[in-house]
Amino acid sequence: MLRPRLPEYYREGSTHFLARVDDELVAGEPEVACEMLWGAAAHAIKSIAQKQGWPHAEHRLLRVAINRLISAGAPPHLLGQYRMASDLHQGFYGDREFSAAHIRFAKATITEFISTLHRLA
Repeated sequence: MLRPRLPEYYREGSTHFLARVDDELVAGEPEVACEMLWGAAAHAIKSIAQKQGWPHAEHRLLRVAINRLISAGAPPHLLGQYRMASDLHQGFYGDREFSAAHIRFAKATITEFISTLHRLA
């Protein structure tokens, strides 16, 4: 059985994954860059969910957490930013191809998403 992680573990993970995006693009690995963006977003959500005692072990539960935050007064644009992160997750599986320019644009959006979640935590 996995031991529960502290919210700080996920918060630090979100920052770590975000920092790797540009290196993956330089290395010619857009699929990995997409997954780093998704991981950064997911870990930021998990940080709040863990702190609140909400389940977060599935993709679906991360969306539920975002919806709960919005219902509690968080900015509604978080849902669109979450959806962008979720789309990037599909890029890892080859279902979608994203250009480096698209990934860089997405990184700016996901950075804003993570900053907002960190402020809410």
